[in-house]
Amino acid sequence: MTETSQKTGQGISSPANRASMTHRERVQAALKGAAVDRPPVSFWLHFPGEDHTAQLLADSTVRLQQRFDLDVVKLMPTGMYAVVDYGVTISPSTDGLGTTQYASGPVHGPHDWARLPSAPADRGELGKQVEVVRRVRAAVDSDTPIIQTIYSPLSLASKLVGSELTPDLLDAEELPAALERIAADVVAFAQACRGAGADGFFFASQLANASFSRDEYERLGVPYDLTVLEALRPDTWFLLLHLHGEEPFFDLANRYPVDAVSWEDRETTPAMGDAVSLTSRCLVGGMGRHVPLVDGTSAAVMAEAQRAMAETRGHGLILAPGCTIPVAVPAENLQALRDSVGP
Repeated sequence: MTETSQKTGQGISSPANRASMTHRERVQAALKGAAVDRPPVSFWLHFPGEDHTAQLLADSTVRLQQRFDLDVVKLMPTGMYAVVDYGVTISPSTDGLGTTQYASGPVHGPHDWARLPSAPADRGELGKQVEVVRRVRAAVDSDTPIIQTIYSPLSLASKLVGSELTPDLLDAEELPAALERIAADVVAFAQACRGAGADGFFFASQLANASFSRDEYERLGVPYDLTVLEALRPDTWFLLLHLHGEEPFFDLANRYPVDAVSWEDRETTPAMGDAVSLTSRCLVGGMGRHVPLVDGTSAAVMAEAQRAMAETRGHGLILAPGCTIPVAVPAENLQALRDSVGP
């Protein structure tokens, strides 16, 4: 998709054509910057206490979709799911997001990178998440896109450590080979999810931001991100890059073979209105996950949604929060977000 095609889309079509698209058609059009009957909308949150089995997580996901009829179903395994099979143990988090946190793991020094076990996609925690895809795909409308959450290899390296990647770990001779192995495991898992019915992926990079050295990210992030994304590109129509954290390396959106970019636009730079001119990718965002979703009123949610649609002229946009919504979000605010785009 070229930048010109994004910026010259026809926007929202006439009232006579409203609600004439399926979820899949609407999302595919938005990704191309083409005309839509209304902007697609989605949101996602964790299901604490209901995500430790494939059946419970699938059931919770399906119930959310049945209630709100979202245009995209983003699957929400615990944020540490992808490193459990490498030997990380986890415990419930206390951050209000309902996810999990690192308790212990296999990497304590530079030489531990070479000792990581295999993490095949057909067993363990990864196998469970493939089964979630299969169960959700069987339960929701076939015209509703499902995307699985996957993480960049460097993000997973950080999760394996459970804390900041220190210079001795980043400079280890064994790290590049470990990142290659991790990237191959991410690809294999993603391909298994595609086989189970996933339409695409929410590719989350948690270190492509000002908290991490840009030079180091070019060396240890970009090559392995591209390994994953280029492997998935030929067989995947929906690749969404999520740039987590403050001051994200937003230029990666144009450099990577993705269809859309998500970031916390209401909490950091660039602003949604500025991003329109910075990338040709579909923009996923426009809604503050704390203000107004958790701390505001339904009217404030509606107003924020209208502002996002005005900033993008209603096309090349999937209206969504910048990241995971805290579990304390009022249900009426979620309903207001869904209703803000129309039927």
